[in-house]
Amino acid sequence: MLKIFKKSCAFVAIAILLINITCVFGTGATYERNSRYSGYGEYEGMTPYATEISRETINYTRREYENIETTNGVPMYMPTAGLENGCGSVGGAIIVGFYDKYYENLIPNFTPHLSSGKYKNGDITYVPQLMRDLYTLMRTNVDDVGVSEPDCIEGLKQYVKGKGYSIQVNSIRSGSVVDESSLKNSLNNNKPVLLFCDRTDIYTVASSGTNTDLVVGTNLTSAGHIVVAYGFYTLKYYNGNTLFRTDKYINVATGLSTLKNMFLKIESTDWCNGAYSVAVN
Repeated sequence: MLKIFKKSCAFVAIAILLINITCVFGTGATYERNSRYSGYGEYEGMTPYATEISRETINYTRREYENIETTNGVPMYMPTAGLENGCGSVGGAIIVGFYDKYYENLIPNFTPHLSSGKYKNGDITYVPQLMRDLYTLMRTNVDDVGVSEPDCIEGLKQYVKGKGYSIQVNSIRSGSVVDESSLKNSLNNNKPVLLFCDRTDIYTVASSGTNTDLVVGTNLTSAGHIVVAYGFYTLKYYNGNTLFRTDKYINVATGLSTLKNMFLKIESTDWCNGAYSVAVN
């Protein structure tokens, strides 16, 4: 079995999880100022209502994969109680937790990683306080339900600068899609990417073990959502020596308690409002 199917609950060897997630991205040079991102409404990270949009069987003689990831991924934080419509604060907390590994005191009194270098999935005191701080700085539910793209980014900047560090947030959106080259470059340089989506089609892949894959796409018809990209996967399918299909996926931390990480298809053009590479130093 290929490594890609072991690294995420989105790629399963025994079953397809027909569950969908919504993400929201901003525009390239300007923000989607009329868009609001509120996750699933409730702080618990409710199970989304998924609608299957596609199902196909791929038969092949050989399959290859390539992957790029940030070092040890990112922390898989989940929503904090009482922060309704708080997907912006969760996404921001994942970014902050990622960088606290390298720049201490971004999360006061908390070490975000284990001795192995892998990230903890939060705690009950310090990460929730981080989310509450970001929730306020991002002006969540102030002008309307959820958070706007500019308020989300500005709140994240204010928090990081308030801890004495610099932050650069650079758009990597090209036209209506995430720019693949820029995404790979960001991940290769160990920089996670903040994504804003108003439509998210999630793809799951199950392998039968007999050179057959079942690929299922599902869509969540809920509010806009903010996620953090930390990986990029390419699956190549061959018949003999002939490459006949290439699928490309973005691995994201969803900020949901139901499914912590899932895959988006980068070729899709109707879900991306904005994508931002984030660097802290």
